[in-house]
Amino acid sequence: MEPRLVGPGPYRATRLWNETVELFRNGMPLRKHRFHFKSYEGCFTASEAVEWLHKLLRRNQNFSPEVTRAQTVQLLKKFLKNHVIEDIKGRWGKDDFEDNGKLYSLQKTLGLDSLNDILDTKLVNPKDIIQNVYNVNKQGTVILEDKSKEVPHWVLSAMKCLVNWPRYPDLKHPTYSGFERDVFRTIADYYAHMKEPLLTFQFFDVFVSVLGILQEKKLATEALQISCLLLPPANRRKLQLLMMLMAKIQSNKDLPPLSDTLGTRAMMVQTFSHCILCSKDEVDLDELLAAKLVSFMMDNYHEILNVPSALKTAVEEHIAHLQRVQFQKSYPDVYKERFPTPESEAVLFPEKNKQKPLLMWAFKRPFQPFQRTRSLRM
Repeated sequence: MEPRLVGPGPYRATRLWNETVELFRNGMPLRKHRFHFKSYEGCFTASEAVEWLHKLLRRNQNFSPEVTRAQTVQLLKKFLKNHVIEDIKGRWGKDDFEDNGKLYSLQKTLGLDSLNDILDTKLVNPKDIIQNVYNVNKQGTVILEDKSKEVPHWVLSAMKCLVNWPRYPDLKHPTYSGFERDVFRTIADYYAHMKEPLLTFQFFDVFVSVLGILQEKKLATEALQISCLLLPPANRRKLQLLMMLMAKIQSNKDLPPLSDTLGTRAMMVQTFSHCILCSKDEVDLDELLAAKLVSFMMDNYHEILNVPSALKTAVEEHIAHLQRVQFQKSYPDVYKERFPTPESEAVLFPEKNKQKPLLMWAFKRPFQPFQRTRSLRM
């Protein structure tokens, strides 16, 4: 992958960071290394990373040929702190990277057969998944059993106002200049005062892992579909309502600008990114990571926040299997009577004759020549 020139403009630092991370992920050579008599596949030493990235930065027109090796080490410290890379034991989050022989690998992504490497399965609540899959309205939005966790009616009213602007059915709302900005701030204040982000602190690593595969839209969308089903139902509902709002506002050409300095899309991403995704430790560049993920989710919210039909079928089949296993353990005699095996059926009905297969019986009949019959005419 060839480096691209990142020109001046809004969020240049963000775009430059994303460009450098992508170049590193796609180009950094990976090979087998031995450490303490054990082999590790697909990794690199700290010094190898410094050497390769230093050469890349010096050749990259976005940087200067005078980039030093020490500056490269500082950038790799940020890579480690923000989970672009991790040590061979999966540890990251500190800036203790040094120019030495310690082994590192690229951040694991959700392009895996399992979430076990990046998710503590003890944090997964099966009841939340069941409710997120089945307890939904016609639009696929979660219906909460605990109404105390519902979005307040005044927030829902504000959302409807902006989504349907200027055709809001309530004729009693004010019509002064800037009213729409006040409504937007009402929604923003509600989400800003939540105790934790919508994607939760405990699933932060899971969602950050998706950042590595955003260029593969189908894979990233499927990963986010599954990950969002892990959320507490109240969080998933609030996320669904917010993403729908952001997408509708972005496409509403009748809505006046919500900011004098930022476009509507940039304004929404900047306003809501922190309440959607952030870590408990407030590491550097959280805001940049969140903005990238939120932008992708806003563009693909309908697919991401709908339940995949294949997954729903798989869940139903698994539940039916678990119920049958439980019934078998609780009532073994009744189970044998209702669901006999071929062996037990033969014991119960020894006199039952097996009917000859129709096809073989037909082959054993003597061949009958075709005889033309006289047709009946009226």
